[in-house]
Amino acid sequence: MPHVQAPAAADDALRDVAPFAELPDATIARLAEITSLRHYRKDMYIFGEGEPAEMLCFVHKGAAKVFKTTSDGQEQTLHLLQPNELFAVTGFVTGGLYPGTAQTLEDSWIGCIRNQSLRALSQSDVALAWSMLTFFARRLTGTSQQVLDLGTRDTAGRLAAALLQLAGVRDRSMGKHVKVGLQVTHRELAQLIGASRETVTRLLGEFRQEGSIGVASDGHLEITPELLQRRLD
Repeated sequence: MPHVQAPAAADDALRDVAPFAELPDATIARLAEITSLRHYRKDMYIFGEGEPAEMLCFVHKGAAKVFKTTSDGQEQTLHLLQPNELFAVTGFVTGGLYPGTAQTLEDSWIGCIRNQSLRALSQSDVALAWSMLTFFARRLTGTSQQVLDLGTRDTAGRLAAALLQLAGVRDRSMGKHVKVGLQVTHRELAQLIGASRETVTRLLGEFRQEGSIGVASDGHLEITPELLQRRLD
């Protein structure tokens, strides 16, 4: 199990998370007052599908995933989450129930902000309200692109796009080799892109042979953005 150091103070943790990174110090201080950093061991549940959506969360240290359970009991991965990623965001706007289950992939520290408190603060802080609005607009654009990818790209293209996203690659001009910080299984990748584990294993083998991916000295997956981008062209 990876060792995860104790968390930073809440205000420092918030500074690394969109949409909070550029907020004024006074707003960050008020946010820190309603933010709790909670420790979760590997495979622990943060919240469950169908529970009241009471919190907005972010990964401070570690990694997590959000998944749905199908009618036949199978897991369908919706998101793979790395440090500083915000999740469970729809409850902030709509309330209701969590649409999926969140579970840690390794020993993790998770930031939690109660939606009721965050809504109240947003109503009195214009900078926070505008930052949240901008974040949701960007998130909606990203979600639309993911839906488009599922409908228009073949399986190899979807896998390449997922690896680029997990590595935080925005364009092919990034370094020759970029590490994927999250250690993800073939099964989790398959669930993420809507393919079988066997297909993902075969495609990763092809990517490795062509030099698009490799394994870093610490065991993490390493990608070559320029070669993977060709799968998207």
